[in-house]
Amino acid sequence: MARSNGEDADEPQTKRRRLSSSNSIPIKTTNTRRKTACQACRLRKIKCDAVRPTCGICKASDAMCKYTDPLPEKLTIDSATDLLSNKLDRLQDDIEKLRTLVHQGGGSSIFNDFQAPTEDDRTSQANLTRQSSAIYTAEPSKDFLPIPAARTTADTVLTWPVYEGKYQQSALICVLFEPLKARSSGAFPSECDSFTVPGGLIPPVEESIPHLVDRFLENVHTKNPVCDVEELVRQSRLIAVNGLSWDAWSCLVLLACALGTIAKPFDAAVNVVPRASGDMAAETSWIADAPTTPRELQQAESCFVLACRRMGTLKHSILGSQCYFFAGVYLMYTMRPLLSWQYFTQSSILYQLHMKSTHGLVTDISALGQIPVQHDDDLPNHKPRRLEESMYWSCFKSESEFRVELPLPQSELATYYHPQMFPSPPSPADVEKAGQSNEEQTGLAAVNDLDQAEAVSLRQHAKQLCNEEESWYYYLTEIALRRIGNRIINTFFRQDPTAWLDIKPWLSIALEFDTQVSAWSAHLPAAMQHWETNYTIRAPTHTSLPDGSGNHVSRELSWATDNRLLEMRSWLYQPFLYYFIHNSTLPKYPPHGRHESTSPLSPTATTTSRQSPTITANTTTTTPPTLETFLHTTPHLQTETHLSTPDITSLYHFITSGIDCNLKILDVRSLRHRHHGLWYDMRSLMCASLILLAVVRSGHEAWIPGGVEVLWGGGVGDGDGIQGRIGHIIDEFGFWAEESPDMVRHAEVLREVTGMVRAGWRNMRANGEGAMG
Repeated sequence: MARSNGEDADEPQTKRRRLSSSNSIPIKTTNTRRKTACQACRLRKIKCDAVRPTCGICKASDAMCKYTDPLPEKLTIDSATDLLSNKLDRLQDDIEKLRTLVHQGGGSSIFNDFQAPTEDDRTSQANLTRQSSAIYTAEPSKDFLPIPAARTTADTVLTWPVYEGKYQQSALICVLFEPLKARSSGAFPSECDSFTVPGGLIPPVEESIPHLVDRFLENVHTKNPVCDVEELVRQSRLIAVNGLSWDAWSCLVLLACALGTIAKPFDAAVNVVPRASGDMAAETSWIADAPTTPRELQQAESCFVLACRRMGTLKHSILGSQCYFFAGVYLMYTMRPLLSWQYFTQSSILYQLHMKSTHGLVTDISALGQIPVQHDDDLPNHKPRRLEESMYWSCFKSESEFRVELPLPQSELATYYHPQMFPSPPSPADVEKAGQSNEEQTGLAAVNDLDQAEAVSLRQHAKQLCNEEESWYYYLTEIALRRIGNRIINTFFRQDPTAWLDIKPWLSIALEFDTQVSAWSAHLPAAMQHWETNYTIRAPTHTSLPDGSGNHVSRELSWATDNRLLEMRSWLYQPFLYYFIHNSTLPKYPPHGRHESTSPLSPTATTTSRQSPTITANTTTTTPPTLETFLHTTPHLQTETHLSTPDITSLYHFITSGIDCNLKILDVRSLRHRHHGLWYDMRSLMCASLILLAVVRSGHEAWIPGGVEVLWGGGVGDGDGIQGRIGHIIDEFGFWAEESPDMVRHAEVLREVTGMVRAGWRNMRANGEGAMG
C-alpha cells in the first residue's frame, strides 16, 4: 500500500524511537543536518553518498571529488541510527521499484529501469523531455537494434572539418570491401571462394576433444552463455569414444574445439618490450597472451572448416542457430569481421525461423509474452526457454556491435521487441536438482536418458569450468549497457555532426545519460566493478578463490565491462569534443603550467607488474585549464550562444571527461589479448587516437594532461619515430596486421595524421606561438 506524505515524514523519527526504547539510550528525534554532496554530484544533480574522500559516483567515473564543507563529525548513535534508517528506506524504495518493473515488463524506458527516481530526478527528467523533443523523437524501441550505422567511428572522425577533407568517408574500412583477390593473403587466405587451411587440413585428435571443449567453456562460453553446457560436455565425451559424425552436435563440438584451441586465459604472461631510443624511452609492459603459434592457428582453422562442412545439414533449430553464432565468434577471434557478420546474420535467421515454427507465425516477437513461462520445477521445459532467450540477446548484441562500426543491413531481428528485458539466468532450483538424491532426479534423468550419477557429475564439472554466477552477472550487465548505448547513439548520432555546433540543447540530455552510466558503474556487482583504469592496469580486487588469488575469469569479465563503459562514455562525449575542436571562439591556452608531480604516468605511482604501455620516464605533466579559468575566459558564450554558467560548467565537464576517456581507451583496450571483441578494440583505439590528435590540431594541446609528449613521445626533431601512446597503437596495428589486412590501412593513416599534426605543432613552436591556430 502506498504511504502518505505524512507517514513518510514521520517514519525516520518512529524508527529511532523504537531503537531508543529497545536499547534504553536517549536519541534525538530531530533530523541531523543533511550531508552535503560533492561538487561533481551537485553539478549532475544526482544523489551523492557523501563518502570521504571520494564518493561512489566519482570513484566509478574517475572524476575529481571535492567537498565545500568540512569533514563530518565522528559517527555517533544519532548519526548511525539516521544512516541506517535512510538505507532501509532506500532499500524499500528499490524493492517497490523492482515490483513496478516486473508489472511493466519490457516497455519502460532506461530512465526508469535502473534507479528509483527522486523528486529532483523527476523534475530533471521532465526538463530533459522538453529540451530533447526538438532533437530526437522518442520511440518505444530506440534502445533496440535500429541504430544509425557507422556514425561514431574513426572513419567518421577523419571526415571532421579539422582534417580539411583529406580523407573520404569509409577511408579505413574500404579495405574490407575490396575484391577478394585484391587483398593480401595474411594468415587466412581469401583468394578462393571457400575456406581453406594453409598447410593442409589437420583433423582433431578425438581423445583431445573433451579438453578443448573444457578450454572453450572456460575462456569463451563465459561471455556468451547460450549453450547447454552439460550436454555439450556429454557430447564431447561421446565423440571422443565413438568419433565425429555429421550431426549438429558434432558441428557445435568442432566449433568449440576451434575456439578452445586459440582462446587463451586472461591471466597471461607479461611481456617487457624495449621501446625505441629517445628522451622518453622506457621499457613498457602490458598484458599479452602467449603467442598463438602457426600450428595452433592451423589446428583451429581445421576444426572450423570441418564444422562448416556440416552446417549445410543444419535445420532451423536453437542448436543450428548456436552453430552459426559460434562460427561468427570464431571469425571475430581471428579478425575477419565481414565473414563473421555473414554467420551472425544466418544465426539470427535460423533463430527467427525456429521461434515462428515453434510458437506460431507471429508478426512481432512481443506476442511471445503471452506464452506462459515454465516454472523451475519443470526443468526439461525451463531450459529450452532459457536457451531461446539467451540466443535472442546474443544475436541482438552482435548485430548492434556491427551496426556501430560497419554500414551493413540489419536482419529481421531489428523489427522485434522482445517481451523479456533480460534472459532468464539458471535458477537456484537448477543447481539444487543436480545435487539431489537419485530418487529425486527422475525429472532430470528424463531429459537425455542419463543415469543419475552422470547427471550430477556433468553438472559439477560445468560449475567448475564456467563460473556461472559471474558469467551471468557479466552477461546481464552487457545487455543492459548495450541498450543504454543504443539509446545514446539514437539520440546523438542520427543527425549530421554539424548539429552539435548548437551545443545548448544537448547538454541536459547528456547529463542524464552521464548520470545513468555513472550510476550503473557505481552499482555493478562486485565481480564486475573493480578493474582499475587510472592510466595503469591492475587486476580487480575481487577474488573468488580461497587463497585470495582470484581467477582469470573475474579479471577478464571486469576488464570487458570497463571496456564497454569506456566505449559508451566515448560516444556520449564525442559531440562535445566536436564542438570544442571546431568552435573558433573558444580560447586556446598556451601549453604552460607545467609542474612536477607524481602522476599516474610516473614510475613512482602505485602499479603492479601488469601495467599499460604508458610513458614512465618523465614525471612532468601539463596541467589543463581549470574550471575557474575556463569560466573567466569564456564570457562570450553566455551572450553569443545563450549558455548559462551551469551550462558552461557542464561543457567543461564533458570536454575534460572526453579527453580523459580517450586517453584511458588507449591504455585499457590496447592489450594483446585475443577475444571476441579484439577487432572492435582496434577500431576504438583508432577513433580515440584521431580525436586526441584533432584536439592538438585545433590548438588545444594544453587540455591534454601531460601534453603532446603523452601522445607521440618526447622527440620533436625531423625524422624522429612516433613514440608515446600513438606509437604503441601503431605497434598494435602492426602486430595484428598479418591476420587482419585492414589493420595495415589503420597504421598507415595513423602515421600520416600524426605526422601532419606534429608538423603543424613544430611550426607553431618554431614561430614562438602560444597555441596552434
